[in-house]
Amino acid sequence: EQVLRTGDTLLLETSDTFVEQYQYRRDFMLVSPLSDSTPPDFSRAPLATVILVAMVGVNVIGLVSVLEAAFLAAGLLLVTRCVTVNRARMNVSVNLPVLVVIGAAFALGTALEQSGTAAWLVDVMLADSIQSPWLALLLVYLVTALFTEVITNNAAAVLVFPIATGVAEQLGVSPLPFIVAVMFAASASFMTPLGYQTNLMVMGPGGYRFTDYLKIGVPMSLVALAVTTSLIPLIWPF
Repeated sequence: EQVLRTGDTLLLETSDTFVEQYQYRRDFMLVSPLSDSTPPDFSRAPLATVILVAMVGVNVIGLVSVLEAAFLAAGLLLVTRCVTVNRARMNVSVNLPVLVVIGAAFALGTALEQSGTAAWLVDVMLADSIQSPWLALLLVYLVTALFTEVITNNAAAVLVFPIATGVAEQLGVSPLPFIVAVMFAASASFMTPLGYQTNLMVMGPGGYRFTDYLKIGVPMSLVALAVTTSLIPLIWPF
């Protein structure tokens, strides 16, 4: 709608392609690069919401696994044009060192399990001389929390679960408090970035160090230990 005259200066908002083609022309000068400055299109937001709900639903009822549901949802988002291939590729960032460390953590857990080291440590810490159910519960929690910091929470639960039920049987008490303690302890991974994948994923972008996890994780773990071991016998008696 504007009539251009000689000497006019235009302020343009362009795509990356425009910058690549005309960055060496004297007619244009890059003022400031802005990533992802295109206004969002909400026209397909309801469809994207339906796909998200469907992804969660099929996983909850057990039709497919979490990974399969996520892949199917991502494919539907691309097919229905809720997100373009270029935008998806721009927003995907694969941190190779993080993947290597996660893989190494799984390998460490497998080595501890198959070599018998984990079972030996559990047997040493949970000796036959323990007679107090509460003390046994406390040790079960500590052992599970220790393992979940260096191996995966699933592996920690699998390793300690039979030991916990065996201790309950030896003491002649209900195994339910010990099972619940294993559940909580396996999920309480706060002290190291290796215990859970999300702890490791935020380490690089957040600029955290290993000691940062100890500073925050140790008090959180102690609070979780005190609360869990105090309330479990009250809710699920021995």
